[in-house]
Amino acid sequence: MGKRKIALIAATWDGELLEDTISGIKARLNGCGLDLYVFLCFPGFGIDSPENFGNFNIFALPDYNDFEGFIFSANVVEGYEMIKRYHSELLHCGKPMVSLDCEMDGIISVLPDGYKAQYQMVEHLIVEHGCRTLNYVGGSTLHPDNAIRKKAFKDALIAHGIPIEERRIRDYSFLDSDGHKAYAEFKELGIATPDAVVCANDAMALGYCQAAEEDGLYPPEAFLITGYDHSESSKAFTPMITTVDKNGFEMGYSSCDVLLRIMAGEKVEDIVNYEQKLVLHGSCGCYAPEELVQFDTRQLQRQIYFRVKEESNYYERLNEIRQFLALSDGEGLFNYYLLDSMRKNDIYGYCMCINQEVYYGTEPIEFKWERGYNDEVYVLSGMKHNVEQPEAQLIRSKDLVPDYLLQEEEKCYEYLFVPLQKNGANLGYMCVVDGSGMLGRRMLLYTASAIANAYSNLRNLENLRKMNKRLDSVYVKDALTDMYNRFGYMRDGYTMYEKSKVYGKPLMVMFMDMDRLKEINDIYGHSQGDNALILFSGVLKKCAADDKIAVRYGGDEFLIIGTVDGKEGAEAFKKVLEDELKQVNDNSGLPYLIEASIGYVLTDSKSKLELDDYVKEADELMYEVKKRNRKNRKSYAEQ
Repeated sequence: MGKRKIALIAATWDGELLEDTISGIKARLNGCGLDLYVFLCFPGFGIDSPENFGNFNIFALPDYNDFEGFIFSANVVEGYEMIKRYHSELLHCGKPMVSLDCEMDGIISVLPDGYKAQYQMVEHLIVEHGCRTLNYVGGSTLHPDNAIRKKAFKDALIAHGIPIEERRIRDYSFLDSDGHKAYAEFKELGIATPDAVVCANDAMALGYCQAAEEDGLYPPEAFLITGYDHSESSKAFTPMITTVDKNGFEMGYSSCDVLLRIMAGEKVEDIVNYEQKLVLHGSCGCYAPEELVQFDTRQLQRQIYFRVKEESNYYERLNEIRQFLALSDGEGLFNYYLLDSMRKNDIYGYCMCINQEVYYGTEPIEFKWERGYNDEVYVLSGMKHNVEQPEAQLIRSKDLVPDYLLQEEEKCYEYLFVPLQKNGANLGYMCVVDGSGMLGRRMLLYTASAIANAYSNLRNLENLRKMNKRLDSVYVKDALTDMYNRFGYMRDGYTMYEKSKVYGKPLMVMFMDMDRLKEINDIYGHSQGDNALILFSGVLKKCAADDKIAVRYGGDEFLIIGTVDGKEGAEAFKKVLEDELKQVNDNSGLPYLIEASIGYVLTDSKSKLELDDYVKEADELMYEVKKRNRKNRKSYAEQ
């Protein structure tokens, strides 16, 4: 079951751009009878970091033979390097391929004309605003986009006769904190407020503005500033940031169109370019019409209110996911909270798939680099059209999702696969169907992270419970007979006694000593002595199965403690026990008998005696019985 499909292999930080890109791809695929499967990770820095192993492992999930073609979107620092190092066979699987926004060896690339857009930006500052001193705040030196944008910056300066000053050029890591850092470094050099500051992305531009604001400096009055990416944050800032719209929809549509042409056997140029759009706003003094609209006080208050409310709702949803999942102390509660959280997103459905070795494992979850996923994964939780799906099931990881999420309609569906990993430890993966709306503000990233953290903690808690149960069994159980030992007696016997006093009900405390066990050991050997102990303990455990506990008190001494209906109940219980012993002796065929001397007492809920006092009293009664039995029995040697 399931339609033909193509795969988007994506490593990104920019969820909004990816959402637009997916919209463009789906627009091109509609009517083609193809679904889009997106294998997505949100990588951090460091090619060899455990977290990146866990993130990029999602690219080992698809079976290449099941896809008609591949689109790569790995335009992040070291993204292409990670794919080459750990998933090189994907690059050489022989299927039609297109690389989006990044040049990859031997693969046709669909690239934005980033050089042209950045050149136009710098030229606009020089020609339209008369800028002569310009600073450049760059991203990572390893990122190709930074190299292209920095070259365009320098070329535009040279073309307009402005000398290049290397002290005005800095490279960082594309983070808003880098904007703060750049401002501080330029300030130390006395050049923090040039005519214009050109930043390689919006985040650094916003960081630069925030740092300057601490000194009472604001664009465009103190300096002009530009960014790149046309992010949501840049549009929410005042003044809005002059930037470049990467046109994600066109990027996705064009890349998919190129892939379909390759799949149809057409010859396509190695590089296909599309244009990005310069977006002028107030940060360079070119206020867009929407920035010039005059607001009365009530309009401005309403706008601020709804923006704050939207932000509050977003973080409330995130915190709810994190807090409720973290509070889950069992699988049922975890699934309930997860299902409730996912229902609040506008998605078609989802499934959470856990590696078998994680689900059934008993060891603590920790990082170990093992490429790929188990052959079978456990679908722990799933939803379709807001309705919880059947109970958990095993599926082949090759099948990716359970059948209930597959669609045969002509419409193109997107299946988003994200890794579930904690500090590099591979737990499994999650699939969200038609849920690209969760990419904005990295909602899907934070949701997957919260799920992975909570589930790994839950799994470790379950394993700890199992281990404690095993340790408890070793601690409170006698190894030979599997009955409670003295520690078990002190733990559960004392508790039972205290409860009996609270409820005003008597307990029977029965003390037993096996008769002639020493003779069995001396005459028939210790293995037969052990056998006699095991047979006797089996009778005690059988008789004490319901509301009583059986204890090997030491050596050949045993206890049974539990509720009975007065003295008559105690006598009846003793009779049942003696009848069971007789049946064992009649059927065992052994040359010796399993016998015991028995004494018991009933506790008084109003008494100040401790349980040990009653045990001692029952022991003394048993000893009197034992003395009488000795007079009436012959030894096995005499027999």
